[in-house]
Amino acid sequence: MRTKLFTFIIFLFLQIVAFAQQQVTVFVSYTNSYCNGARPTTEILTKYNTPAKLVNFKIKLVGKKNMVVVTDTVGCFTHKLHPGKYQVFLTEENNKNLFTNYDPTCVKMLKTSFCELLIEKGQNTYKINLHFPCNPCQPNNKP
Repeated sequence: MRTKLFTFIIFLFLQIVAFAQQQVTVFVSYTNSYCNGARPTTEILTKYNTPAKLVNFKIKLVGKKNMVVVTDTVGCFTHKLHPGKYQVFLTEENNKNLFTNYDPTCVKMLKTSFCELLIEKGQNTYKINLHFPCNPCQPNNKP
């Protein structure tokens, strides 16, 4: 009898944990810092500071569970997540067609959290922006 009761309690606990996750859709955009070169015009700075969708890009979420997600062709990813805070990190893979300051060979960039994603119970859509600074692995690459 105790074994059945224990099994039932474990089953209920696993069901509660599984249902605590919620399906969320996150739109991911990015901006860049202007690095080196001549003093930029207002138009150039506007271009760098205007969020663009981060398409076909792998990012790592670190929180209660760690996972790698991939944005789609409109810059979104959909995944089941537990409510809570997730730090957003980049991976060694990137979309070379995007105009970003991101250098996947720079270990400092891989170890930097680019933003925090806060998943709240009952909310299913989010927007985050990743700002790519000048490459810290290139000492002469400064804003």
